[in-house]
Amino acid sequence: MIGKLLNDRYKIERQIGSGGMALVYEAKDVMLDRKVAIKMLRPEFVSDEDFINKFRHEAKAVAKITHPNVVSIYDIVEGENSLYLVMEYIEGRDLKSIIKQRGKLSVVEALDIANQVTAGVEVAHKNNIIHCDIKPHNILINNNNQVKVTDFGIARAVTSSTMTITDTIMGSANYFSPEQAQGKEINTYSDIYSIGIVLYEMISGQVPFEGESPISVALKHIQKEPKNLIEISPSIPIQVNKLVMKALSKEPKDRHKNAAQLREEIVKTLKEIEIKDKVTDKDSINDDNNKTKILKKSDINQNDKTKDKKESNIKDKSNNRDHNTQKVKKSNKLKKAIIWTVVLILLASAAVFGVIYFFKVYTEVPIVKVPDLSKTEISEAEDIASQQGLSIEVSEEVFHNEIENGYIVTQEPHSGERVKQTRKILVTVSKGPKVVEVPDFNGRPLREAEVIIENLGLQIDEINYEYSEILSENHIISQDPVPGSEIEINNPIKLTVSEGPKPEMVLMPSLIGLQRDRAFELIQQSGLEVGRLSYNDSTRYDEGLIISQEYTGGEEVPDGSSVNLQISTGLVNNGGFEEHSTNIGINIVGTDQQEIKIVVNDSNGEEIAYQRTHNPGEYVNKTIYSVGPTILKIYRDGQLIKEQEIDS
Repeated sequence: MIGKLLNDRYKIERQIGSGGMALVYEAKDVMLDRKVAIKMLRPEFVSDEDFINKFRHEAKAVAKITHPNVVSIYDIVEGENSLYLVMEYIEGRDLKSIIKQRGKLSVVEALDIANQVTAGVEVAHKNNIIHCDIKPHNILINNNNQVKVTDFGIARAVTSSTMTITDTIMGSANYFSPEQAQGKEINTYSDIYSIGIVLYEMISGQVPFEGESPISVALKHIQKEPKNLIEISPSIPIQVNKLVMKALSKEPKDRHKNAAQLREEIVKTLKEIEIKDKVTDKDSINDDNNKTKILKKSDINQNDKTKDKKESNIKDKSNNRDHNTQKVKKSNKLKKAIIWTVVLILLASAAVFGVIYFFKVYTEVPIVKVPDLSKTEISEAEDIASQQGLSIEVSEEVFHNEIENGYIVTQEPHSGERVKQTRKILVTVSKGPKVVEVPDFNGRPLREAEVIIENLGLQIDEINYEYSEILSENHIISQDPVPGSEIEINNPIKLTVSEGPKPEMVLMPSLIGLQRDRAFELIQQSGLEVGRLSYNDSTRYDEGLIISQEYTGGEEVPDGSSVNLQISTGLVNNGGFEEHSTNIGINIVGTDQQEIKIVVNDSNGEEIAYQRTHNPGEYVNKTIYSVGPTILKIYRDGQLIKEQEIDS
């Protein structure tokens, strides 16, 4: 496969993965000069017609989804022995390899990844698409830490068509829901369970159920309750444990109702963890190394009294006259101690209130509603976002056939979601319809031009055919727009195509009503050939007579053309009536042309058996066939000139 060019467009460069359903290759789109991923289904699925129909339906539905957390599908290509998807190429790693390398992730990181996964799944559910195979292997994380969910719909097509519990799906058995294991109806709540398993594994480093075979794992999904996360790691926040275990409920009704509800709880839990972290940071201010210690007045007084007493005793021994002086000093020292104690208390209180005020002002960011920015010009969108205290970051610029250049195609978070004012809105901006240079089709085969036009995203509006003495048949004579013009994709192109050199034209003889052999003779005499013959019964022509001819008598046709004929197998006679053959002869007299019309009314109904304009001097000789009681009416220029009845 390496080096092979698929569909004259996708060049296979290397194999980058394989699974039970498909092989994955890195390829280059030579037309748009970009990397793509090719997911080619294995032969056992390509040969299953029922699967192909389901797969095609699901893939087309997924291809319509445009979301930052969903891997885009660019093309769906079917060949004689192959079926493959052309997908967005992601520079990064799958979540499974990250878990294997790190063992487990932090709670905040795991919740952030789950939030993005759920965002992609939510938009899929809104489009009536169920993933059915959510697992770390199908969750890609690019170099900017953006999550991309892949393989939407493919697993569903397999599940509904061919999947059985064998060793080939061991990877999925660890992640599918109890209802999947039991073969029951699969719905959006099945994806909720699988997201819960992935979240469980990210936080704990292990899946809740393991076994020697897919069957043993499936039975545990059905019968056994998973161990609580908090039992594996007691430091896990209680609300996180509740969220995950709710998603892993055996009964679908006990899980989150939909992806939107799960995502809302994930976001809420993240906020609660952030607030708790802030409170923990506040508490750390009051640790032993930084505590403001407050002394009791009684301790100060006692110490002062003891000291004063000792000093007083000494002084009393030496001089009782100083007694009153020492008493005054004792009183002053006590007042100073009380003052300093009050000052220390006030300073400590001010510090505590200052810290609280700081966190209140600078960490309690207001929650606002995300405005709808879709189909809005980028500068206008920035103004709208700024009114809510939000900012915009352009994540990608894409071509779009309907949204003009500089206007927003998608946004994340979506309109109506509630977020902190510090959150950036990631937007995809349109570059307008893609503009391509019109190639020179002149002289090329029509089929080659059609392929190039389709691959460029253009359309053929009309094809006109002309004879050409220079170009052979089905080669391009001219085009509109002219080569080198720059036009938007989906714009129409008009082509003039050669029919080859103009042939010699001959007159087509009138064969209706003639015997077959006579008709063949006239065709050959005119330089034509007898074409395809078909046979049918007739209401007006007896067996062996010509009922119809491909070209009208008197029409010019190319020399050597084949003439298709219809020949009668006999008259329609459902009532077993007598069949009649009536010869009518009319002379055309006068100086003007005359229209002769013969109308037949018999058991097969009424119809015009003959109608033609003749020149003066011509003679009309016509045999009319009828069944049962018959009335013949002959008209000249619309005037009845004769009526004849024939009894059965």
